[in-house]
Amino acid sequence: MELDLNVLRPQERASLQLRLLYEQEGFRKYHMGRFEEYGLYQENRRFLSSEQVITFTDLDGRLLALKPDVTLSIAKNAQVGPGGCGRYYYQENVYRPSQESHTFREISQMGLECIGAVDDAAAAQVVSLALRSLALTGRDFVLEISHMGFVTGLFDAVGAQEAVRPRLLTCIRDKNVHELRKAAEAAGLSRQGTDALCRLGTLAGPWQEVLAAAEVLALNAAMGAALEELRGLCRALEDQGQTDHWKLDFSLVNSMDYYNGVIFQGFLQNIPFPVLSGGRYDNLPRKMGKQVGAIGFALYMGRLEPYFGREKQYDADLMLTYGPDADLADLAAFVEKLRSRGLGVRCQRQGDPVGGVRCRKTERYVRGMKPEEVLV
Repeated sequence: MELDLNVLRPQERASLQLRLLYEQEGFRKYHMGRFEEYGLYQENRRFLSSEQVITFTDLDGRLLALKPDVTLSIAKNAQVGPGGCGRYYYQENVYRPSQESHTFREISQMGLECIGAVDDAAAAQVVSLALRSLALTGRDFVLEISHMGFVTGLFDAVGAQEAVRPRLLTCIRDKNVHELRKAAEAAGLSRQGTDALCRLGTLAGPWQEVLAAAEVLALNAAMGAALEELRGLCRALEDQGQTDHWKLDFSLVNSMDYYNGVIFQGFLQNIPFPVLSGGRYDNLPRKMGKQVGAIGFALYMGRLEPYFGREKQYDADLMLTYGPDADLADLAAFVEKLRSRGLGVRCQRQGDPVGGVRCRKTERYVRGMKPEEVLV
């Protein structure tokens, strides 16, 4: 039976559309349990956004954790043959500490991962899907694209030591030129090297213009290779007809421990935080002993609430009332039809107390009633 998307709430409808999009592109559903052995996160803690994890001891003595991340689990369990590439998508809740409230939060995520022989076509597919995922919101959006290889190559070229790179990255990300100069000078970098780092914040806009300006800064082979990879990606996106809603921005940086190639972030109009984040992260599977590439992204569903809206909370979409002579078998079959269309349905014998149950709509059941007659 075909599902009518119009009967679904906005967030449910968006989730279903995303799942259909990913499956049509050859990605298959990955599902993990709420708990994972803590050792996985302890061994790979440098790949986590925070080392704080909720743990407990299972009945068999194992130390388990409420999952703070999905990508680690996929990278660990992905089965990829020689020359193959595993494509997975997921919809999961993760548990991470909130810097604002100093408590743990349950965060809803949808995303996808491509692990294995990740070539230019696979990378372009993932970035294209990031654009198409944002487009499904129906809101104005922009996807910012950068490359960690260009930034780390520049660090090598100007002689920035490992210990100062995190601070330099923070200043670049914040576009804080004043603090970037102070940090670079304190690290003993030359004036020319400091100027080169400060120019990263000006490299933002249409891809052809940005790449032309960035070529002047390409001081070593790593930086040149990063620009060539970006050039191929941009051409692939344009060949697919995706010419709008994205730009290059070399002030977009991320963890050097995690990301080693193309990175990107997506923003929706009037939402001050990125709602999508991803990139190339070959370091993670290789840390696990798998000599493969990896690229993916996560869409933070909780940050989309301004788009979905805060609807009144109901216990069900529909309350069906029925009389003493109702055919209960026919009623059950009718309810199943409604539920197969995504509706939450409650049944109530006429005259019985409701007991505080809140429903969007109430209808009296009549034998032979059609689902279209009661759609909410």
